[in-house]
Amino acid sequence: MSLNVVHGGDLDEISRIYGIDKSCILNFGGNVNPLGLPQSVKRAIRENASDAPTLYPDVSYIELKKAIGEYTGIDSAHILTGNGSTELIALCINAVKPKKAVIVSPAYSEYLKQIELVGGSAELFPLREDEEYVLNIDRLKSVLHDGVDLLVICNPNNPTGTYITCAEIRELLEHCLKHGIRLMIDETYVEFASPDKQVSAMPLAEEYKNLFIVRGTSKFFACPGLRLGYGACSDREITEYISSHRDSWSVNIFAELSGKVMFRDRKFIEKTRSLITSERERIFGELYGCGDIHIYDSQANFFLVRIKREGVTSSQVFERLLAKNILIRDCADFPYLSDRYIRFCILDKKSNSLLIKELKNILN
Repeated sequence: MSLNVVHGGDLDEISRIYGIDKSCILNFGGNVNPLGLPQSVKRAIRENASDAPTLYPDVSYIELKKAIGEYTGIDSAHILTGNGSTELIALCINAVKPKKAVIVSPAYSEYLKQIELVGGSAELFPLREDEEYVLNIDRLKSVLHDGVDLLVICNPNNPTGTYITCAEIRELLEHCLKHGIRLMIDETYVEFASPDKQVSAMPLAEEYKNLFIVRGTSKFFACPGLRLGYGACSDREITEYISSHRDSWSVNIFAELSGKVMFRDRKFIEKTRSLITSERERIFGELYGCGDIHIYDSQANFFLVRIKREGVTSSQVFERLLAKNILIRDCADFPYLSDRYIRFCILDKKSNSLLIKELKNILN
């Protein structure tokens, strides 16, 4: 079994395959906030550990939606919750039931999987190396016509880290409206972006009914095990479908409790953004211009890197780093990438410095 098809956060599988104690692995493959779960959430779980499991969550999640609404600036009537962002992606696609979709790619494989499960087909729209993997809006609009039902974009994109702005999303939405196309945007990594870049489409969620935004908490709030996702949409047809088709209590009591706390933890949110922004700038500065590496500009908490050195593959870099208990993502299995690409996320400064040193040793 090749590790590059194992999910970046699946340390149990990695440990089994390579015989490494997972507690010893520096995980640059999972894209999770290095600060870990907010202390406010730990405290809330600890204080409610005895009584919470004996209760049902609020089936309407009123207080949770209120907290999310305050955090995103969206009326809570337009907020949806789910068992992680993956459930909401599936529910949105089930609600739309697209016959023909366009997916900006390389991207998360779940989009295509869910589209095919409802009997639809999808065209993968390639981000191009000669455009630094930045989405070309005009080129994308040329393939969005009356025969397309759904456009799917991850912004910032995984695995490239590249992004489009809110103004560019508005341009796409206007074009999509003319052709009866809905736009689903996965904003899993948008909270790591610098606010001055204006990456999020949230300011448009109440204005455009053909827009569905989905987010998770696994990465920014470092809680993949809680399985808390949320979305924003002002199309009543979509929101009513999702509300009526999702499992009752799909968000468990601890996820509900945590959500009511984490979205209001301004200290944690600002500390995260400060750390990621400063380390993102430092890492990019350290690796940009290195002879055997090309690093792509990113507004996520990770970087895509192309290996320029002849005779060195992503798998070889992956194996040499793992021999030092450092895990990165081999991107050879992503569409439109190859065995010349790797991805790594931003951890704490000491860990990041170690990775930079080891990459330079391997590639320079």
